[in-house]
Amino acid sequence: MPANDITTWREQWLMPLKRLNRFRLWLWETPPVYEIRGRCFQIKERLCGYPELHRAFRERTGYELSLHHPCTFHHKITVLKIRRSPRIFVRAVDKIFAKELALEWAHQHGFRLYVARTLAVTKDVSEIRWHELPQRFLIKATHRSGANLFVDQSQAFDLDALRVQSRAWLQYPYGVYKHEWAYWPVPRRLLIEELIEPVDGEELVDYKFHMSRGRCLMIQVNQGLRSGKRTIAILHPSWQLQPVKWVYPQPEVIPQRPDTFYEMLEMASAFSREFPYLRVDLYSVKQVMSGVMVSRVMFGEFTFFPGSGSESVDPFAFDLAIGKEIKL
Repeated sequence: MPANDITTWREQWLMPLKRLNRFRLWLWETPPVYEIRGRCFQIKERLCGYPELHRAFRERTGYELSLHHPCTFHHKITVLKIRRSPRIFVRAVDKIFAKELALEWAHQHGFRLYVARTLAVTKDVSEIRWHELPQRFLIKATHRSGANLFVDQSQAFDLDALRVQSRAWLQYPYGVYKHEWAYWPVPRRLLIEELIEPVDGEELVDYKFHMSRGRCLMIQVNQGLRSGKRTIAILHPSWQLQPVKWVYPQPEVIPQRPDTFYEMLEMASAFSREFPYLRVDLYSVKQVMSGVMVSRVMFGEFTFFPGSGSESVDPFAFDLAIGKEIKL
């Protein structure tokens, strides 16, 4: 058989196989099949002793996971992650319900807490009325961690790319292969809310209170998110900087303690009293009210599994010391 005929014959046979393979890959990533795969993955992991969880933990932290005798901070967060999540977890990780929950708890304890104003909630990107929104705002996926987009309509931005990204968020449940099952039942929607901006022009500082049953373990201060020069400072509840690198480098200057610090600490303590672990994210925002500059406490979010329980921390001794303070 001539060489040209052999090539043609091969192409005739291979083309349907290639098409079948492309269809298989497409089907494998469709949302319904993705959810079935996720459920099967969950069952397999539990029956086999969480081999993939152990592998991912070791790869990210550099040490072995212990589920039966947890001792480090990340051991215990991972144990909490794979436990059956109570309904309050599901409510608290939903970006919309979390704001309502925070205001409800603040009212019960007599705190003055503010939240960013909700501008729109939708399941379909095409329903967003861009012309009715302010120049600057945030888009968040209600069911995911880290799914945030800052939009400034006064500057050129790729609207098509934004739509593609938003639709991709809504297609799939979050945390399936991270074992973060509390996120699975959260309704998938887009939350559009006002941008929290201090009137003094300073960049917004994120204060994250790591709490265990009402007791503050440490305070994490995140800076430089919008500027791109991200730093994380880890501080003792007495506001003493700890010699710890937590994912990002430490800032060159110790962050200034906010005016509302003790109010924020009381809030975090009250909100976390019934939980073995809860991270309460708050902002101290300076705004003008009745011609006077005041600092208001604003809510960020609740987190039960920071970094999915496997972030890089140096030194290891700090990871171990904080872990001892968590009462499961």
